[in-house]
Amino acid sequence: MILRSLELKHFGKFAERTFEFRRGMNLVTGPNEAGKSTLMEAIPAVLFGVRNKERYKPWGRNGSCAAALVLEGRNRTIRIERDILTDQVRLTEHDDLYHELYQFEGKVAPNGRSSERGEYYEQLARLFGIYEEDVFRASLFFGQGHLDVPGQAAMTAKIKGLLSGFVEVDYDKVLESLNADLFAITRVNPWGKDKTKDRELEEVTKRIGALETRWFEAREALRELETLRGEMCELDKSIRLDRDEYVKGERYLAWARKQWQLEEKEVVLRKDFARVNRQSVKVGDLEKQRQELEKELGKTGLPREIPEDLVKLLVDADEERKELVSLQGESAALRRELLDHKTPPWKPSAGLSALLFAVGGAAAWFFPERLVQSLLGAGLVTAVIWIFYLWNAGKERAERGRIQGQAQVLERKREEAQARLASLDERFERLGMSPSAVEIVKMQKNLARHQELLGQLKEVEISLKVLDQSEELKRDQDDLTRELAVLDERMEKEKPLRPEGLLPLEELPGAEDKLQALGENLQAREQRLLELTRREAALHGALGDLQQIEEEGERLKARESVLLRRRDALVAAYELLSGSVEEFRRTYLERFAGEICTYLTSATCGRYARARLGEDFSLSLPGKGEGSWQDVDSFSRGTIDAVYFAVRLALTRHLSHGRRLPLFLDDPLVNFDADRQAETMAALESLSREHQIIFFTHSEGLLKRGGQKRWNLISLDEAKNSRIRANEERNDDVGQLHLL
Repeated sequence: MILRSLELKHFGKFAERTFEFRRGMNLVTGPNEAGKSTLMEAIPAVLFGVRNKERYKPWGRNGSCAAALVLEGRNRTIRIERDILTDQVRLTEHDDLYHELYQFEGKVAPNGRSSERGEYYEQLARLFGIYEEDVFRASLFFGQGHLDVPGQAAMTAKIKGLLSGFVEVDYDKVLESLNADLFAITRVNPWGKDKTKDRELEEVTKRIGALETRWFEAREALRELETLRGEMCELDKSIRLDRDEYVKGERYLAWARKQWQLEEKEVVLRKDFARVNRQSVKVGDLEKQRQELEKELGKTGLPREIPEDLVKLLVDADEERKELVSLQGESAALRRELLDHKTPPWKPSAGLSALLFAVGGAAAWFFPERLVQSLLGAGLVTAVIWIFYLWNAGKERAERGRIQGQAQVLERKREEAQARLASLDERFERLGMSPSAVEIVKMQKNLARHQELLGQLKEVEISLKVLDQSEELKRDQDDLTRELAVLDERMEKEKPLRPEGLLPLEELPGAEDKLQALGENLQAREQRLLELTRREAALHGALGDLQQIEEEGERLKARESVLLRRRDALVAAYELLSGSVEEFRRTYLERFAGEICTYLTSATCGRYARARLGEDFSLSLPGKGEGSWQDVDSFSRGTIDAVYFAVRLALTRHLSHGRRLPLFLDDPLVNFDADRQAETMAALESLSREHQIIFFTHSEGLLKRGGQKRWNLISLDEAKNSRIRANEERNDDVGQLHLL
């Protein structure tokens, strides 16, 4: 992670200024009182706040005092803004595509205890691994001429705790927690005596055993249910067929009785009509013609006086019936398609499997040395057969589901068409006409014929009125004519069969007895079906238990697997952590001293390559005598600074937890001689390949070195800014010529 920019607004001597930094070495130069220390102190001021609010407030000015940091690293950009006077902080995090990953905004005072402060410090720990200002200043922040660890004993103890790992994690409590978690799962102790009471793992194992017993019982109920369903299917099929026959027979016998009654009535009426007709010779021809016309008019199916909207009703009814017929045709096609997609029979697969195992057994009998290969081959082929059977059955089931969905859509359309047709039928009934399809078609065909017959009938009626006839004869003729017309219409409607299809009158009682016997047989079979249905319902409850058992069994097995993996993980974690903690506690000071020596060699030009770190965190260097050690405070100021510089570098690498954080140095090498300073700067240049280095100095020599090495130079002296820019352009030209 690098510091990309630092923005200051009315902070110290800076009114509004933005400083841009790069990866590697960054050299900030300027004379004394130019603002180098203020610029460097702005970094912890943004991160942790300032207790003395007046320290960086501009003189003679009232208003805001704010600063902001922009950091980049791991494909992320983090911006932290702080109002120094109000401690209002805003932290935002974006990815490379400028999508916002996290945002925090709240008041974070240095001495506060709010939940916002805790959340903000959690983010600092996530980003930097450091969330305390004193640890930040003891590691990443190198003050001017003060390279030793600040805070004396208290800070030393805290750093020692950080190095040993006791501050971040109490490993003894972690081990106790792992042990407690293990015994919360199982009573088995891998390192000692087992517990007496069963834990969750043992209870789950026992529960799985009990469920297996119940599962086998439920499977027996399933086989019984399959047998029961076969019997119910056959019984239901026979009942439905016989029920249809019973209904048809009942309707036919009722129709036959009515037909015989109508024929008898017709004979009587015909005789009466002939008697009256003989008495009305004068009006016979006209009456006969009128009757024929009325009969023909009745056959048209239209009323004598046609309503105004009858034509539109006939057209609408015809269209709706055509649509209904079309939908019924589509439904029939779907039903035929549904019948084509039946569940494939399992018996051929079972027979082929048995045959394969028989062949495998025979091969094993003749070739005992190939028993395993024969049985394994038969099993594999059988598995392939059943996998193909299950795949084919699943495909057929999916196709049936699709067809049933289409059938439901057609059924909804058919119901809508029937509703519209029922509405039209009601309108026909209100007009006193039959809504049947036959009558509607007949009315459509006979509409013109109706008009013609109606005209002829009116002419005949006018002629009849002109003729002089007695009231009694006229009344008898009218009554007989009306009764015959009604009878003819009823016989026309209720006599669809040919006359030879009518059951003889003497055979009607025998047919009624047979129909009654069929009804009693149907009742007996329906009672049997009801009993089987009740038994099926009881077995369905067992099947529900089977599904519940299977689901609970799967859940318990999954839980058992999780518990076993967790138990193994806890045992491995306990053993690994306990060994690692013991080893780490023995060697952490020795390893940290080795890290210090890595940087000490460069900082002292190779003069001191070893250092010793005591239990009290005291530092010693090799003395003049063989095997003697001297406390670091007994050496010169330059040597002390070199030692603490190495300590600070090693401490920074350790506390950052692998994060490559920027290092801030405020002219820390003022006490180094020329050779030692050159070696230290070379070490810093090497370190800048991994860490961003921001070095504050007033040294002209370092400024020249930075120009030669092409460091990122930032001058706080305005007079030198133009020269620095010119040097940078010249260096860029040299680089381009070098490439050419």
